[in-house]
Amino acid sequence: MTTLIIEDNSLQAKQFIRYARTLPFANVLETKKKSFEEAAAECNAISADAFFDELDERIKKRFNA
Repeated sequence: MTTLIIEDNSLQAKQFIRYARTLPFANVLETKKKSFEEAAAECNAISADAFFDELDERIKKRFNA
């Protein structure tokens, strides 16, 4: 099995997807894009502020110990 990921923002990409749907050996699966918030929550991301706060604390502990 071969997987192609195509962002269908261009005319050529849309034409290719329409063509691929006509092929008897191809399946075209469309997925809904996730919002940034959904993708961040899925991988347990933290905000930049929280990241830098934690980094500052680690630096302080490392060099003030």
